[in-house]
Amino acid sequence: MFQRIIHLIHKTTAAITHGNLSQRIPLTGNGNEGDEVTTAINTMLDSISQQMDNVRQTSNAIAHDLRAPIARARSQLEDGALHARTEAELRTAIEHAIEQLDHVTSICDSLLRIAQIEAGSRHSAFSQFDLVPALRDILELYAAVAEDRGITIKTIFPEKLPFYGDRAMFQQAIANVLDNAIKFSPPKGVIACSAQLILPSPHSENDGIVEIAITDHGVGMTPQDMTHATQRFFRAEQTHHISGSGLGLSLVQAIVQRHGGQLHLANNNPGLIVRIEVPLPRTKISKTMEINR
Repeated sequence: MFQRIIHLIHKTTAAITHGNLSQRIPLTGNGNEGDEVTTAINTMLDSISQQMDNVRQTSNAIAHDLRAPIARARSQLEDGALHARTEAELRTAIEHAIEQLDHVTSICDSLLRIAQIEAGSRHSAFSQFDLVPALRDILELYAAVAEDRGITIKTIFPEKLPFYGDRAMFQQAIANVLDNAIKFSPPKGVIACSAQLILPSPHSENDGIVEIAITDHGVGMTPQDMTHATQRFFRAEQTHHISGSGLGLSLVQAIVQRHGGQLHLANNNPGLIVRIEVPLPRTKISKTMEINR
Protein backbone atom coordinates (compact mmCIF):
# COMPACT_ATOMS: atom_id res chain seq x y z
CA MET A 1 0.00 0.00 0.00
CA PHE A 2 2.84 2.35 0.91
CA GLN A 3 4.62 1.71 -2.40
CA ARG A 4 1.39 2.29 -4.31
CA ILE A 5 0.83 5.64 -2.57
CA ILE A 6 4.40 6.75 -3.30
CA HIS A 7 3.99 5.75 -6.95
CA LEU A 8 0.71 7.68 -7.32
CA ILE A 9 2.17 10.74 -5.57
CA HIS A 10 5.17 10.67 -7.91
CA LYS A 11 2.94 10.28 -10.97
CA THR A 12 0.65 13.13 -9.91
CA THR A 13 3.43 15.57 -8.96
CA ALA A 14 5.22 14.83 -12.25
CA ALA A 15 2.04 15.69 -14.17
CA ILE A 16 1.60 18.90 -12.18
CA THR A 17 5.25 19.83 -12.76
CA HIS A 18 4.62 19.55 -16.51
CA GLY A 19 1.65 21.90 -16.35
CA ASN A 20 -1.34 19.63 -15.70
CA LEU A 21 -2.59 21.43 -12.58
CA SER A 22 -5.88 19.51 -12.57
CA GLN A 23 -4.18 16.17 -11.90
CA ARG A 24 -5.13 14.53 -8.57
CA ILE A 25 -4.25 11.28 -6.82
CA PRO A 26 -7.04 8.70 -7.31
CA LEU A 27 -8.73 7.21 -4.26
CA THR A 28 -8.96 3.43 -3.77
CA GLY A 29 -12.42 3.75 -2.23
CA ASN A 30 -11.50 1.50 0.68
CA GLY A 31 -11.53 4.31 3.24
CA ASN A 32 -8.19 3.17 4.69
CA GLU A 33 -5.14 5.15 5.77
CA GLY A 34 -4.03 5.41 2.16
CA ASP A 35 -7.23 7.23 1.20
CA GLU A 36 -6.83 9.57 4.18
CA VAL A 37 -3.33 10.54 3.00
CA THR A 38 -4.56 10.87 -0.58
CA THR A 39 -7.48 13.10 0.46
CA ALA A 40 -5.15 15.36 2.47
CA ILE A 41 -2.76 15.74 -0.46
CA ASN A 42 -5.58 16.40 -2.94
CA THR A 43 -7.04 19.04 -0.62
CA MET A 44 -3.64 20.72 -0.45
CA LEU A 45 -3.36 20.65 -4.25
CA ASP A 46 -6.86 22.14 -4.60
CA SER A 47 -5.87 24.94 -2.24
CA ILE A 48 -2.64 25.64 -4.14
CA SER A 49 -4.52 25.65 -7.45
CA GLN A 50 -7.10 28.09 -6.09
CA GLN A 51 -4.37 30.39 -4.79
CA MET A 52 -2.63 30.35 -8.17
CA ASP A 53 -5.93 31.23 -9.86
CA ASN A 54 -6.34 34.10 -7.41
CA VAL A 55 -2.82 35.34 -8.19
CA ARG A 56 -3.53 35.23 -11.93
CA GLN A 57 -6.83 37.07 -11.51
CA THR A 58 -5.22 39.67 -9.26
CA SER A 59 -2.33 40.17 -11.70
CA ASN A 60 -4.78 40.68 -14.57
CA ALA A 61 -6.83 43.10 -12.47
CA ILE A 62 -3.74 45.08 -11.45
CA ALA A 63 -2.61 45.37 -15.07
CA HIS A 64 -6.08 46.50 -16.15
CA ASP A 65 -6.58 49.01 -13.34
CA LEU A 66 -3.11 50.54 -13.66
CA ARG A 67 -3.07 50.68 -17.44
CA ALA A 68 -6.11 52.97 -17.74
CA PRO A 69 -4.92 55.88 -15.52
CA ILE A 70 -1.36 55.63 -16.84
CA ALA A 71 -2.65 55.79 -20.42
CA ARG A 72 -4.85 58.78 -19.56
CA ALA A 73 -1.94 60.57 -17.89
CA ARG A 74 0.27 59.98 -20.92
CA SER A 75 -2.46 61.19 -23.26
CA GLN A 76 -3.02 64.36 -21.24
CA LEU A 77 0.68 65.15 -21.09
CA GLU A 78 1.10 64.50 -24.81
CA ASP A 79 -1.92 66.61 -25.66
CA GLY A 80 -0.59 69.44 -23.50
CA ALA A 81 2.86 69.24 -25.06
CA LEU A 82 1.46 69.33 -28.60
CA HIS A 83 -1.51 71.64 -28.33
CA ALA A 84 -1.20 73.85 -25.25
CA ARG A 85 -1.00 77.48 -26.39
CA THR A 86 -0.60 79.10 -22.99
CA GLU A 87 1.09 78.31 -19.72
CA ALA A 88 -2.33 77.92 -18.07
CA GLU A 89 -3.41 75.23 -20.59
CA LEU A 90 -0.14 73.36 -20.09
CA ARG A 91 -0.48 73.59 -16.31
CA THR A 92 -4.04 72.21 -16.54
CA ALA A 93 -2.85 69.22 -18.57
CA ILE A 94 -0.10 68.53 -16.04
CA GLU A 95 -2.53 68.76 -13.10
CA HIS A 96 -4.91 66.30 -14.76
CA ALA A 97 -2.03 63.90 -15.40
CA ILE A 98 -0.94 64.19 -11.77
CA GLU A 99 -4.45 63.24 -10.65
CA GLN A 100 -4.27 60.06 -12.73
CA LEU A 101 -0.82 59.20 -11.40
CA ASP A 102 -1.99 59.84 -7.82
CA HIS A 103 -4.70 57.24 -8.47
CA VAL A 104 -2.02 54.76 -9.55
CA THR A 105 -0.05 55.52 -6.40
CA SER A 106 -3.10 54.98 -4.20
CA ILE A 107 -3.70 51.56 -5.79
CA CYS A 108 -0.09 50.54 -5.18
CA ASP A 109 -0.23 51.83 -1.60
CA SER A 110 -3.41 49.85 -0.93
CA LEU A 111 -1.93 46.65 -2.36
CA LEU A 112 1.22 47.03 -0.27
CA ARG A 113 -0.88 47.77 2.82
CA ILE A 114 -2.96 44.64 2.30
CA ALA A 115 0.18 42.55 1.83
CA GLN A 116 1.76 43.96 5.00
CA ILE A 117 -1.37 43.30 7.06
CA GLU A 118 -1.78 39.75 5.74
CA ALA A 119 1.88 39.09 6.54
CA GLY A 120 1.28 40.20 10.12
CA SER A 121 3.99 42.84 10.11
CA ARG A 122 1.97 45.24 12.27
CA HIS A 123 1.06 42.94 15.21
CA SER A 124 3.52 44.72 17.49
CA ALA A 125 1.29 47.83 17.34
CA PHE A 126 -1.60 46.07 19.11
CA SER A 127 -2.65 47.61 22.42
CA GLN A 128 -5.67 47.98 24.68
CA PHE A 129 -7.86 51.07 24.14
CA ASP A 130 -11.41 52.39 24.24
CA LEU A 131 -12.95 51.92 20.79
CA VAL A 132 -15.71 54.55 21.14
CA PRO A 133 -13.44 57.65 20.86
CA ALA A 134 -11.63 55.99 17.94
CA LEU A 135 -14.95 55.50 16.13
CA ARG A 136 -16.09 59.07 16.87
CA ASP A 137 -12.81 60.45 15.47
CA ILE A 138 -13.46 58.71 12.14
CA LEU A 139 -17.09 59.82 12.04
CA GLU A 140 -16.01 63.40 12.67
CA LEU A 141 -13.64 63.25 9.71
CA TYR A 142 -16.42 62.09 7.37
CA ALA A 143 -19.16 64.32 8.79
CA ALA A 144 -18.35 67.19 6.41
CA VAL A 145 -18.37 64.89 3.35
CA ALA A 146 -21.72 63.43 4.40
CA GLU A 147 -23.14 66.88 5.11
CA ASP A 148 -22.20 68.12 1.64
CA ARG A 149 -24.41 65.41 0.16
CA GLY A 150 -27.18 65.93 2.69
CA ILE A 151 -26.51 62.52 4.23
CA THR A 152 -27.26 62.01 7.91
CA ILE A 153 -25.09 59.70 10.02
CA LYS A 154 -26.80 58.27 13.09
CA THR A 155 -24.76 56.57 15.81
CA ILE A 156 -25.58 54.16 18.61
CA PHE A 157 -22.52 53.71 20.82
CA PRO A 158 -22.10 52.65 24.44
CA GLU A 159 -20.29 54.98 26.83
CA LYS A 160 -17.17 52.81 26.69
CA LEU A 161 -16.13 49.82 24.61
CA PRO A 162 -12.90 47.96 25.47
CA PHE A 163 -10.87 46.79 22.52
CA TYR A 164 -7.51 45.18 21.80
CA GLY A 165 -5.83 45.79 18.47
CA ASP A 166 -4.06 48.30 16.25
CA ARG A 167 -5.99 51.56 16.68
CA ALA A 168 -4.85 53.22 13.44
CA MET A 169 -5.30 50.05 11.41
CA PHE A 170 -8.81 49.40 12.72
CA GLN A 171 -9.79 53.04 12.18
CA GLN A 172 -8.74 52.62 8.56
CA ALA A 173 -11.10 49.65 8.20
CA ILE A 174 -14.02 51.66 9.60
CA ALA A 175 -13.09 54.63 7.39
CA ASN A 176 -13.17 52.43 4.27
CA VAL A 177 -16.61 51.06 5.13
CA LEU A 178 -17.95 54.53 5.96
CA ASP A 179 -16.46 55.99 2.77
CA ASN A 180 -18.26 53.32 0.72
CA ALA A 181 -21.52 53.94 2.56
CA ILE A 182 -21.35 57.66 1.78
CA LYS A 183 -20.20 57.12 -1.80
CA PHE A 184 -23.01 54.71 -2.67
CA SER A 185 -25.81 56.37 -0.67
CA PRO A 186 -28.37 58.59 -2.39
CA PRO A 187 -28.47 62.32 -1.56
CA LYS A 188 -30.29 63.01 1.72
CA GLY A 189 -29.81 59.38 2.70
CA VAL A 190 -29.28 58.01 6.19
CA ILE A 191 -26.32 55.93 7.42
CA ALA A 192 -26.51 54.15 10.75
CA CYS A 193 -23.36 53.24 12.68
CA SER A 194 -23.61 51.15 15.83
CA ALA A 195 -21.23 49.36 18.16
CA GLN A 196 -21.88 46.99 21.01
CA LEU A 197 -20.25 44.38 23.19
CA ILE A 198 -21.78 40.92 23.03
CA LEU A 199 -20.99 39.34 26.38
CA PRO A 200 -19.33 35.90 26.39
CA SER A 201 -20.95 32.62 27.32
CA PRO A 202 -19.76 30.94 30.56
CA HIS A 203 -17.35 28.65 28.69
CA SER A 204 -16.17 31.16 26.10
CA GLU A 205 -12.45 31.49 25.39
CA ASN A 206 -12.73 35.27 25.01
CA ASP A 207 -14.19 38.22 26.88
CA GLY A 208 -16.98 38.73 24.40
CA ILE A 209 -17.28 40.03 20.85
CA VAL A 210 -17.26 43.63 19.69
CA GLU A 211 -19.83 44.06 16.93
CA ILE A 212 -19.78 47.11 14.65
CA ALA A 213 -22.51 47.60 12.05
CA ILE A 214 -22.65 50.27 9.34
CA THR A 215 -25.92 50.37 7.41
CA ASP A 216 -26.85 52.42 4.36
CA HIS A 217 -29.75 52.71 1.91
CA GLY A 218 -27.66 52.94 -1.26
CA VAL A 219 -27.30 50.77 -4.34
CA GLY A 220 -26.43 47.68 -2.29
CA MET A 221 -25.18 44.38 -3.70
CA THR A 222 -26.66 41.22 -5.11
CA PRO A 223 -26.04 37.97 -3.17
CA GLN A 224 -23.58 36.94 -5.88
CA ASP A 225 -21.70 40.26 -5.59
CA MET A 226 -21.41 39.80 -1.83
CA THR A 227 -19.55 36.52 -2.29
CA HIS A 228 -16.90 38.33 -4.37
CA ALA A 229 -16.95 41.74 -2.66
CA THR A 230 -13.72 41.23 -0.69
CA GLN A 231 -11.73 40.07 -3.70
CA ARG A 232 -9.17 42.59 -4.87
CA PHE A 233 -10.38 44.92 -7.63
CA PHE A 234 -13.90 43.49 -7.61
CA ARG A 235 -16.57 46.06 -8.40
CA ALA A 236 -20.28 45.38 -8.61
CA GLU A 237 -21.90 46.07 -11.99
CA GLN A 238 -24.12 48.84 -10.61
CA THR A 239 -21.12 50.76 -9.19
CA HIS A 240 -18.86 50.92 -12.26
CA HIS A 241 -19.89 54.51 -12.94
CA ILE A 242 -18.60 55.57 -9.49
CA SER A 243 -14.87 56.19 -9.05
CA GLY A 244 -12.94 53.64 -7.04
CA SER A 245 -10.34 50.88 -7.26
CA GLY A 246 -12.22 47.92 -5.80
CA LEU A 247 -9.69 47.50 -2.98
CA GLY A 248 -11.66 49.04 -0.10
CA LEU A 249 -13.36 45.90 1.22
CA SER A 250 -10.25 43.81 0.49
CA LEU A 251 -8.35 46.02 2.91
CA VAL A 252 -11.19 45.86 5.45
CA GLN A 253 -11.20 42.07 5.23
CA ALA A 254 -7.42 41.89 5.77
CA ILE A 255 -7.60 44.18 8.82
CA VAL A 256 -10.55 42.35 10.38
CA GLN A 257 -8.90 38.96 9.90
CA ARG A 258 -5.66 40.33 11.36
CA HIS A 259 -7.69 41.09 14.50
CA GLY A 260 -9.10 37.57 14.54
CA GLY A 261 -12.55 38.77 13.47
CA GLN A 262 -15.06 38.26 10.70
CA LEU A 263 -16.61 40.55 8.08
CA HIS A 264 -20.25 39.98 7.12
CA LEU A 265 -22.27 41.61 4.33
CA ALA A 266 -26.07 41.56 4.16
CA ASN A 267 -28.84 43.13 2.10
CA ASN A 268 -30.63 46.10 3.68
CA ASN A 269 -33.39 46.27 1.02
CA PRO A 270 -32.29 48.74 -0.24
CA GLY A 271 -28.68 49.25 0.68
CA LEU A 272 -26.01 47.26 2.44
CA ILE A 273 -25.30 46.15 6.00
CA VAL A 274 -21.62 45.73 6.84
CA ARG A 275 -21.06 43.97 10.13
CA ILE A 276 -17.66 43.49 11.75
CA GLU A 277 -17.23 41.06 14.65
CA VAL A 278 -13.97 40.98 16.60
CA PRO A 279 -13.38 38.79 19.68
CA LEU A 280 -11.73 40.26 22.76
CA PRO A 281 -8.82 38.14 24.04
CA ARG A 282 -9.42 37.32 27.69
CA THR A 283 -5.86 37.94 28.86
CA LYS A 284 -5.85 41.45 27.37
CA ILE A 285 -9.28 42.75 28.33
CA SER A 286 -10.28 41.00 31.57
CA LYS A 287 -9.26 43.82 33.91
CA THR A 288 -11.05 46.45 31.85
CA MET A 289 -14.14 44.28 31.66
CA GLU A 290 -14.24 43.90 35.43
CA ILE A 291 -14.00 47.69 35.87
CA ASN A 292 -16.79 48.33 33.36
CA ARG A 293 -19.04 45.72 34.95
